Amino acid sequence: HDWVGSVSKPGAKGFWSNAGAYAISLLKAYWGENATPENDYAFDYLPRLTGDHGTYRTVLDMIDGKVKGYFLLGQNPAVGSAHGRAQRLGMANLDWLVVRDLYEIESATFWRDSPEVATGEIVPEECRTEVFLMPAAAHVEKEGTFTQTQRMLQWREKAVEPAGDRRSELWFFYHLGRIIREKLAGSTEQRDRPVLDLAWAYPTHGEHDEPSAEAVLKEINGYEVATGRPLSSFTEMKDDGSTLGGCWIYTGVYADGVNQAARRKPGSEQSWVAPEWGWVWPSNRRILYNRASADPEGRPWSERKAYVWWDEEAGEWTGHDIPDFEKTKAPSYRPPAGADGIDALAGDDPFIMQGDGKGALFVPQGLIDGPMPAHYEPVESPFRNPLYGQQANPTRVEYHREENPLNPSPPQDGSDVFPYVFTTSRLTEHHTAGGMSRFQEYLAELQPAMFVEVSPELAA
Repeated sequence: HDWVGSVSKPGAKGFWSNAGAYAISLLKAYWGENATPENDYAFDYLPRLTGDHGTYRTVLDMIDGKVKGYFLLGQNPAVGSAHGRAQRLGMANLDWLVVRDLYEIESATFWRDSPEVATGEIVPEECRTEVFLMPAAAHVEKEGTFTQTQRMLQWREKAVEPAGDRRSELWFFYHLGRIIREKLAGSTEQRDRPVLDLAWAYPTHGEHDEPSAEAVLKEINGYEVATGRPLSSFTEMKDDGSTLGGCWIYTGVYADGVNQAARRKPGSEQSWVAPEWGWVWPSNRRILYNRASADPEGRPWSERKAYVWWDEEAGEWTGHDIPDFEKTKAPSYRPPAGADGIDALAGDDPFIMQGDGKGALFVPQGLIDGPMPAHYEPVESPFRNPLYGQQANPTRVEYHREENPLNPSPPQDGSDVFPYVFTTSRLTEHHTAGGMSRFQEYLAELQPAMFVEVSPELAA
């Protein structure tokens, strides 16, 4: 109840008032029939945050021997994360490390060929980390959705079977979970209940028992527990355990039992908004808060740019996109005294997920260093803040440790030793840390090695 209240903020306006339905549907997706009103829908199975669990805290905890194992999926911290030396020293102090990638990347071989081997900080014969390198299927070797920054889900068909031992992430985690559950079967330990009570019955197919990506998509979409009918909208979610759904904002991607993310209708056959190309969360809305494209009376601010508007005759919102507003709530609606949640949204409150229904130029609450943006120098800047006395962001987290040296900023001691700014950047010829692109001979020929560009004056 406290958790839901911290999300829904009783008394506030907007659709977060339905947080109970979103939360209980999520818990039902996790634990299915084992999530009941009697056990608070298995809420106590959720792990609790006990402090700072960020990436850099975790790396330092590895160095201190507090972390047993680590999974890396498409990440290469040995060369791709800030302070590679600390990353490599941390990974060298694990019991086990699982690396899933297309190639044998540096994070899988750090124990034998990192710079720390040359300095003697890592001794291959004594490194205690057991590395499990698991070959991953590439994007053309597996099916499922990907979501891009436009919030669009697009279904990817499998083009070819993965070669050799390559497997998809879906295969890996499903079978990892299956095997762990088999090993724990019969356990009476309370700590094992969250794993044993999981809803883990996914249909599989093919030679390697690949889990059905569509079944997973249906679970993420959500459905009625009693009938299995896929939900069409998150507004159908209930807080009584009668619905389940893995991600409420994705509800509708499997509406009517149809994989909406797989739609590929040509642009010439639909409107310029292209609502039938993939599917966009939430509710296939291409622009969020699009009620704001109409004035308070519901008329387009510009007829030339008309997007959604209020149709007085039909008594509903309509337009080129799916209106991001209650369909039949008129612009003239004003909430009664004491209303909260959705009922408290007036007909001219477009920002339906905000506690006041309004847009904001600054953050009214929650931002510690706000409310307006301000200039701070980066943590290791060799320059003083030219605007005012506060040098760096006052809310920054710094880890002062021998393994994590920081460049001092003036007037701190030593700030004059290295008064230069290095800028790290990515290369056009390579993809991120290069795990995929450095194995391509043409790209490797274009950019065969790491380099530093230094001005002649600084070099001198």
